[in-house]
Amino acid sequence: MSALASSERITISDQTVKDARDAVIPGGASLVLRLADGEEVELPTSIQQTLLHALKLIAQQGSVSIGQLPVELTSTVAADLLSISRPTLMKWVAEGRIGSYKKGSHTRFNRDEVLDLRQRNAAARRSAFEELRSLDEEHEGFLAD
Repeated sequence: MSALASSERITISDQTVKDARDAVIPGGASLVLRLADGEEVELPTSIQQTLLHALKLIAQQGSVSIGQLPVELTSTVAADLLSISRPTLMKWVAEGRIGSYKKGSHTRFNRDEVLDLRQRNAAARRSAFEELRSLDEEHEGFLAD
């Protein structure tokens, strides 16, 4: 058996990882379910994207974890998602870079706001990297060893 399912976890075999690595999925492909009677039902785009991304991660890393984040995040979870320390996150709160609210004595964060900030930070990093590459090309390998 290539996958063993329990109520909360699916364990995949080495063969499944190998199959994921060997799978060639062209751009623009779509995923469909073929029913027992031969009818094909196309999956919603969001599910296709999730499954294709999971397949890619299995091929690259040999494993994948899929779950839904709660709407309300602790400071530790928010900091982990942003790849920063918790003290840096709290500094960002003080600077107004991200909103937070108190639940009792604990600081909480809105999931969508954290994910939006993570996406904006990634875009800023990509832009800075492209600018650095462009500068390096202009100056003919200025950054080369």
